[in-house]
Amino acid sequence: MIQNKAILIVDSENHTLRILKDLLIGNGFVVYFAPNCALAMQIAIKDLPDLILSEIVLEDMDGREFMKTVHNAPETSEIPFIFLTSRTLLSDKVSALDAGAEDYITKPFNETELLARVHVVLRRYNRRPVTALTEEDGIKGDLKDINLVDFVQLFDMGRKTATIEISGEDREGRIYFEGGELIHAVSGKRFGKEALYDLFAVREGSFIVHLNVSSRIRTIQEGSTNLMMEIMHRLDEQGIHPVVSGPEKRTPPERSSLHNEGIRELFEKGVIEEFTKG
Repeated sequence: MIQNKAILIVDSENHTLRILKDLLIGNGFVVYFAPNCALAMQIAIKDLPDLILSEIVLEDMDGREFMKTVHNAPETSEIPFIFLTSRTLLSDKVSALDAGAEDYITKPFNETELLARVHVVLRRYNRRPVTALTEEDGIKGDLKDINLVDFVQLFDMGRKTATIEISGEDREGRIYFEGGELIHAVSGKRFGKEALYDLFAVREGSFIVHLNVSSRIRTIQEGSTNLMMEIMHRLDEQGIHPVVSGPEKRTPPERSSLHNEGIRELFEKGVIEEFTKG
């Protein structure tokens, strides 16, 4: 749902701010304002807006450098950017889009067009619930049928690059793999190992695996084996144990056999199935 999405506007031009305030609030958005990058970064980390609408010409930093700073921070790495700027040169537009901006709009702007472009980017990302992935198709399943540890082992042995979306027990998050290594995790406002602890504690929920999709940043440095031992020890201390499938549920594969299986075999066993976003 697009309404109630939060947009952070980074601009020091009062006339632009007045127009954007009336336009966005009038269309159901929550709006934050910042005249400079320093304040904007504080707001981005604290409030996690769904979109940043920024000028390139800012008093304390070039807008493209600000975008890079935002995307290099684990908490804000997935917030999309639209530049709304007085810079009209084609070279500026190309450099901004090449650096990772979702769109580039020059001033003066048409309000209807700007609103339409904002909606396009928000629908593409739809950050809450988490679905902002490069590839829309994936593999889905139930956490009762396969343990997340099994995925870590499977991806490690297969040197897979993938992202697992996890949803359940009022949690939503992602775990990122690059070449089989577990490199990053996000769960709400947690990231890194704390996010992993949070997501591995979910026993009632679903997952979607997106192959060949990973993260631009790395917050986890430990090897998978030591990391899994640490997580299992912590969960055991909290009294959280894997769910055992009941008679009415499908029997998950043995962990030892999973080591020798690939994605095709998991499909055949019915543990996972193809997911296509509608």
